[in-house]
Amino acid sequence: QDEKHQTLTANLWLTMGWNDTNLTWNATDYNNLQYFTVPADMVWKPDIVLYQNVDPYFDGWSRGEMFVKIHQGGYVLWEIPSVTSSSCDIDVSSFPFDVQKCELAFGPWIHSGFEVDMRSMGGNGSLESFIDHAEWDILSFVAERNVETYGEDFNIGTPYADVTFTLELRRKSTFYVFNLLLPCLLLTSIMSATFFLPIDSGEKLSFGVSLLLSMVVFQLVLNEVLPESDKLPWIGEFVIVTMVLMSFSLAMSVFIMNVCDCSLHARPVPLWMQKLVMKYIAMFLLMGDLSKN
Repeated sequence: QDEKHQTLTANLWLTMGWNDTNLTWNATDYNNLQYFTVPADMVWKPDIVLYQNVDPYFDGWSRGEMFVKIHQGGYVLWEIPSVTSSSCDIDVSSFPFDVQKCELAFGPWIHSGFEVDMRSMGGNGSLESFIDHAEWDILSFVAERNVETYGEDFNIGTPYADVTFTLELRRKSTFYVFNLLLPCLLLTSIMSATFFLPIDSGEKLSFGVSLLLSMVVFQLVLNEVLPESDKLPWIGEFVIVTMVLMSFSLAMSVFIMNVCDCSLHARPVPLWMQKLVMKYIAMFLLMGDLSKN
């Protein structure tokens, strides 16, 4: 799955079956022949397409080397290995603990429901050939038959059937927790250490600036991974809020250093300001009433 371009690339085995009355025979007349295989290009095939396809080079399922199996009653079985690329609406608001749902709708492009009726052969999609993915786990692969009736032009009242497979994916978050989330939390906790550095320490500001630049780097990494969307993930909100707090912390450090540097030439602090800072602001910061000391 490509979150940046909101596409899903899947390696699928497509199995299609239909009845063709023109391809029937009596098995006893042909040495009890029950079925045989022929190249797929020699028989009629339904014009089934993937409605969410975004591959500009896709030119259909049929290939010259593909074969179909024809049974004596006219049942035709067609199995196709294919790599599909389809659109998928990605919701990254819970990244990296998100669950995504991608739909794969297969149906005829020209034939209506009166000519080609679509149904799932085995109920839900099969995961027997699924190979474990490094980033995603599959939670479910559900199939559902849909019928759409259009009401314009010559298609008034004409049904069109399709089978929609809903693929539910859950992201494996371990990589992002150890390489993105934990470093952000560590930088945030380390930032509080700047308040314990001496005022005359020359590394006080440079230390805070280094931490702020580190958070900017993490923000750039998030922008590379996530798609351009109006849905901001909670980890993105956390990084932005942390950057704002770090900037405020640096501004306060500059202010305090400036006040201390000018303390020798400063006038006495007015009583109202002493009361405001030592009493009300101190109590707001849960430091108690310092004006009594």
